[in-house]
Amino acid sequence: MVQPLADFHIHTIFSGHAFSTLQEVICAALQRGLTSIAITDHGPARPDGPKLDYFKNLLRQDSLRLLPGLRVLIGVEANIINSSGDLDVPDKLLSELDVVIVGFHNATGYGGSSRAENTNALMRTLKRHRVNVVSHIGDPRFPFPVELEEPIAAASEKGVLVELNQSALHRWKPENVAHYDSVLTLLEKYHSPILMSSDAHISYAVGVFAECERLLREHGRDPVETVNYSESLVDKYFKRIR
Repeated sequence: MVQPLADFHIHTIFSGHAFSTLQEVICAALQRGLTSIAITDHGPARPDGPKLDYFKNLLRQDSLRLLPGLRVLIGVEANIINSSGDLDVPDKLLSELDVVIVGFHNATGYGGSSRAENTNALMRTLKRHRVNVVSHIGDPRFPFPVELEEPIAAASEKGVLVELNQSALHRWKPENVAHYDSVLTLLEKYHSPILMSSDAHISYAVGVFAECERLLREHGRDPVETVNYSESLVDKYFKRIR
């Protein structure tokens, strides 16, 4: 049976509301046979998120670059904090990180009041900043709906991935399934590579994409077509910065 190679959306206890240490995450990734992961703790706008120094110091941990059998990328899930598309991580640090995920989260200072405002904020973020992945776009778990097609089209044109989020689907709630069904339909329309993300907040969830794969199969897609199973796509979209 073919196994996924990579998971690029993982949180540690430094995200505040997650449960596993960096070492536990790495051990789980190795046990699952992954060859690449990204540590993408929340940006500092979240009240329980780490300070910017956490990311700067993590970049200095050269031993992470030397782990046998596992490539560990250092990243962030940065928060969109206003309607101008500003992020809670400065561009200089974004340029030094291996992986930049962006999205909307509660309690980060963002106060978008309409679908149009949220969409415009996301579009400005994509235009202004270096971004690898858009996280849980318009996800019904968060009070920040967006018009899906415009940012998905823009992300596709720019080479930015829009994730299918396992965390949103793990309970297979009808509203979440319907939402990600629409996301997947648009990704297919724009011939965008598909990235499955665990959005793991505990080590046992690292590299687990069962519900994302179920949704893909309902669309007649083989999960092995995704970025997570392809060495060439992993290298294309997640090259190490340094």
